[in-house]
Amino acid sequence: MKIEAMTPGKGRLTEILLSSGETLWLHAELAQAEGLYAGAELDAERVAALKQRAAERRAYEYGLYLLERRGYSYRELYQKLTDAKNSQEDAVLAALEKLTRYGFLNDVRYAEQLARHFVEGKKYGIRRAAYEMRHRGLSQADIDDALSAYDDPEQISAQLLEILQKKYARYLTDPDDRKASEKVTAALVRRGYTYQQIRNAIEDYYALAEESDDDE
Repeated sequence: MKIEAMTPGKGRLTEILLSSGETLWLHAELAQAEGLYAGAELDAERVAALKQRAAERRAYEYGLYLLERRGYSYRELYQKLTDAKNSQEDAVLAALEKLTRYGFLNDVRYAEQLARHFVEGKKYGIRRAAYEMRHRGLSQADIDDALSAYDDPEQISAQLLEILQKKYARYLTDPDDRKASEKVTAALVRRGYTYQQIRNAIEDYYALAEESDDDE
C-alpha cells in the first residue's frame, strides 16, 4: 500500500492517509525518523510495526504525564495505562519498562515518599500507613523496608504524645473520664496505632500534665 497524504494533526501528531483507506496517527518525530513521505510504499508488516511504535509512544507519554502530577507504583500505573482508551497491553508493558529504565518509575523511591507522607505528614501509625501503601499497589517488601525507619517505639511514643497535645487535649482533662479516653483511643486506632501504644501515650500525657501542675 502507498502513503496518499501526510498532514500535520493536533499537537505533535501527523495524520497519514494510506491507499487502503486506513489512517495512521504518528508522532511527527517518529514519522520523520522512519523516513515517511507521501508516495512511499509500505507493506503490511511495516504498517503493523508503525502502529506498535505509535502505541508504545502514546503509552509512554501518557505515563510521563501522569507521573509529573503524582507518584505511582508500577502496578498502579500499569492499571491506569491499560484502562486508557485504545491501549494495548504489550505497548503498555514496553512503556513501563522504559519509564523504569529511565528512573521515572521506581517503587522503592515511591514507597519511601509515601511512608514519609503518611507517617510524618499525616501522622498515621505504621498499620494505617501500610494499608494506604498497599492500596497504591506497592509490594509488602517495599512497604516494610520504607516503614522500618519509623518503627521505633520512642519515635512512635513522641509522635502520639504530640498528637494528643495538639488535637485531643480538650478531651483529656480528667484521668478518670473513661468515656473521653475511649473516644480518643478509637480515633487513634483509626489512625493506625495499636491499643497498647495509645494507652502508653495517654498515660504519659497525664503524667506530664500532673508534673506541669505540680511545678505551678
